[in-house]
Amino acid sequence: MRIIDISVALQAGVPVWPGDQPFVEEWTARIQEGSGVNVGSIRLSTHTGTHVDAPLHCEEGGGSVGRLPLEAFVGRAAVFDATESLRVDQACLSGLNYEHTTRILFKTVRRTPSKGELPKDYAAFDPALIAFLSSRGVVLIGTDAPSVDPVDSPTLPAHHALVAANIVSLENLSLGHVEPGEYELIALPLKIIDMDAAPVRAVLIRR
Repeated sequence: MRIIDISVALQAGVPVWPGDQPFVEEWTARIQEGSGVNVGSIRLSTHTGTHVDAPLHCEEGGGSVGRLPLEAFVGRAAVFDATESLRVDQACLSGLNYEHTTRILFKTVRRTPSKGELPKDYAAFDPALIAFLSSRGVVLIGTDAPSVDPVDSPTLPAHHALVAANIVSLENLSLGHVEPGEYELIALPLKIIDMDAAPVRAVLIRR
């Protein structure tokens, strides 16, 4: 069994969306300063690193992240390479067996960003694709981009389409080292009950 980590590391300097809380880690107790233990604390945006969005993120009164179905985050998944596409649409899914795959992850980032920067050169999602995937029983999509919508989108059509389709989305995955193909996915969000998003430790398993 091979376990492939597809999570962005949470550490000093991890890129965050402009205006979001930067990731900060501090020590509240240190053995070297006379304490019996080391104890750390962190401050971060709910969208830091690899994370899942809840409906509450884009719709007032939408469901919070603590109420998302855990079943969506565990199970068979397919990884597709969409780095040559300007938009993630149905054409990116040639050969997908919808009967067996209800979780789909997309490699979209075409250029590795500079250290400390979020990817900006990525393919956003066609809302029509999201409706199509929902009709085929897909319960989760994922992307290595920081958003399923364009970086400058004011209306977030793909986010709203996901809510309407009842599909959960993983954003800011680390997929550059992952070959397209079929895997088992485990990507459980932190149990933060009433927030709009939560960090995720996501892994792919190939047996």
